[in-house]
Order: sequence, then structure tokens, then C-alpha cells
Amino acid sequence: MAACLIVQAALLFWRLDLLPAWGDEYFTLDTSRQPLAKIAAIVRGDIHPPLYYILVHYWMQLPGPASLLVKARAFSGVWALASTVLLHRLWCRDARFVLLWSLSPCLILYGRMGRSYTLQLFLGCLALYWGMSLVRDPRRRVALWMYSASAALLLYTHYLPALAIILAVASFLFYRRAWIALAAPLAIMTLAYAPWLIDMQAAFGRVLHADPYAVTKPPILEQAIRLLYLPVSFTLGESVPTWVAIGGVLLAPALAALLWRTLKQPPDWLPLVSLATLIGYVGAGRWVSFAFVPARLLFALPFYLMLLARRTWICAALACLWIGSLYSYFHLENFLNKGYLLPFDDIARIIETESPGPAQLIIDAPGMDVSPLTRRLAHLMTARPDVKFIWVLGSRGRRFEPAGTRPIRREDFIPYSRFDRYMMRLLDWDAQPTHALELTEYATR
Repeated sequence: MAACLIVQAALLFWRLDLLPAWGDEYFTLDTSRQPLAKIAAIVRGDIHPPLYYILVHYWMQLPGPASLLVKARAFSGVWALASTVLLHRLWCRDARFVLLWSLSPCLILYGRMGRSYTLQLFLGCLALYWGMSLVRDPRRRVALWMYSASAALLLYTHYLPALAIILAVASFLFYRRAWIALAAPLAIMTLAYAPWLIDMQAAFGRVLHADPYAVTKPPILEQAIRLLYLPVSFTLGESVPTWVAIGGVLLAPALAALLWRTLKQPPDWLPLVSLATLIGYVGAGRWVSFAFVPARLLFALPFYLMLLARRTWICAALACLWIGSLYSYFHLENFLNKGYLLPFDDIARIIETESPGPAQLIIDAPGMDVSPLTRRLAHLMTARPDVKFIWVLGSRGRRFEPAGTRPIRREDFIPYSRFDRYMMRLLDWDAQPTHALELTEYATR
């Protein structure tokens, strides 16, 4: 356990500034540096509860030379390590599971982000443990109070995993007709969450009326992508070189057979965790694109690995594949979600350097959060009619050419891999771009 914690800490904390900050991380930094009263107002206008941002607010005030981004990411790493200790103490002490968990590329990816994912993981596993204890013995008062407290804290961190776990536990207690054990935690959590109930209701309304971003038009194909991306992320991570993808395909029948055999003698927690995961998956599908579903269901990752850890040779095979995924991560290669690599600082530096006069920036990148770039360049952009330079930032091979201009230069960012281009052909994209982003400078005639 000690050796695995050391290895995991090295993977979590080495070069935390490796990846550029992306849109949601900028939101974390902008929100957490505000006074506490303003933090509450900001997240009320968004769709998040306040606990994570308040904790990061105080964490950032700790002395140290690190940047705010590195501090926010280090905060996530601390909760990832705390989750490892929690899982070992409460859920599984099998050395094979501890090894898999410590090397998991999926955990390392989300454990190095300045977001609330690992705090959700910690509180989710804690709430599941005490919820499972309450289902086993509805008369156990300690389980009732600990489940209520951990679930309430999870509600103050993120709605989706909290509600998924609460609904799953309530369903099993209802099935067992344990009325007191069903009603008492709900009453305690309602009282604890009373200041934020109206905001949660408003968040529900936004989710119900949301139109999730889709990468392909046929709904069946879009759902298939979602159902495939989640196990790929959990099993191989999200920085997958070609040889790791091939190895995962070859290993998939063995993994499926192992999971099928597990259903014959399932662990007693499997029905509860499976129901919570299903509820969370449905909720995530109403709000986020397929690439962000694994982050919302991170509480299910350790239980998935517990099932895979039952065969030593499978653990060894996965560890070998994960070395390739981790290598790609730390070399910024083969990312399935190119949004984690968006070089906003480099793009802003080019525009600031190469624009001696008034400039305009045209964004032609649907589904991409470019707010960090537009905020940084706000001082440069103008709507004056005598603009001399026009910059166009496009994605997916889209190229918008302003009338009355001539192109001067073009910069490409984030090259697509061979696997990416194969998926474009499979999804029948109209364009076949070589890079995820292209920045073109035009001069007015």
C-alpha cells in the first residue's frame, strides 16, 4: 500500500502544469479566488453547488510559490490519494486492486485537473459505503447518520453523483420496506441542504431543457459512442496510442467473460453500485457530451476495477497497456478529447504579437469553450470599421473567410492521430481536418 501511494503521488503531482488550463478549470480559478459571498453568487448563477469552490478558495491561500492552477490541481491530487486510502480501508484490500487503482490512467487524468472530480469520488465512495451498510442493517444508527452526512456533503459538491447514489440507496431501502431508514436520511439531507434547494431545482430545469452536444446526427450512433467511450475511458484511459487500443480490443473478450462470470456470484455491493451508475449515466447524458460522462461517473471506477482485479493475468495485461497510456499522457499525445490540449496561451500570444493595429477575432468552433481566449484578448478586440487585421479560429476543418480580405498566415494546433482520422471517416464527417484547431490571419484589402 505504501509503495502504491508513492507511485500514485508521483503520477499525480509531477509537472502539474503540463497540460494547458481548459475552460472549466478557468472557471474554477476565477470563482475560487473571489470572496466567499461572491463565490456563492457565482455558482448560483451556474449549475454547481459551492463546497468545492469554498475549499479551493482556502487551499489557494496556503503559502507556496506554485501558481493558482498548480495549487488547484494539487488539491485534486490530495483527494485522489485520500480516496485510495479510503478504498483500501473500507472497500477492498486486495493488492491487485490497489495496484490497478494506483496506475489507472483514468484516475490520473481526472486527479490532475482543477475540478471537483476527485472530491466527488471520495465522498461518493464514502456515501456508498455507509448507504450499503444501511441497506444491510436498516436499524444501524451509525450507518444512518454517516450516510446522511456524507450524502449531504456530496450534494454540496455535485448534484449528479449525489442524486444517483441517494436514489439508488432509497430504492433498495424501499424494496426492503425499511421505512424509517428510508425517510430519516432524506429528512436529514433535506434540512442540511435547505439553503440550496431552490438552486438545485433551477439546475434541474436547465438539465431537463438542455440540448446536449452531439458529434453525429443518428441518435443510435451517438448513444453507441457514449456507451463505448465510458468503458474505454475506465479501462484504457483517454490518451490511447494505437498499440494500446489494439491490445484493449484483444483483451476485451477476456474482460467480458470475467464480468459475465462475476454476475453468477456477484459481490453484495454490485446491485447498488450498478443502479447508481445507471442513474448517473442517464443524468449525464442529459447535460454533457460523451467525452465528459466518465468524469461524472468517477465514483463507479474503483468498483469496476475491483471486478477486474479478480484475475492476476488480467491485472498484469492492463498494467502493461496503462504504461503506454500514461506515457502518451505525459507526452501530450493520443488524447481522445482534444479539449484538454487547447493552447489558449499560445494562440493569444500569437495574436497579440502579430496584430500591430486594431483586430477582430472570429470564432468558428462549435461546441468548444473558448471563453479563456476571448477574456484574455478583450483589450485587443474592437468593433471599429477601420479594423486592419481579422483572426479566424476554426475547428473540424471549418474555414470561414471574411469578405474583402486576403490571408496572411495560418497556424495549426493539436494534430489528429491516425485513429482520430479513422473515426472521422467512420462518423462520416463532412471535413477531414488534420488538426483540431487552425488559426488564420487575414488583412483587409
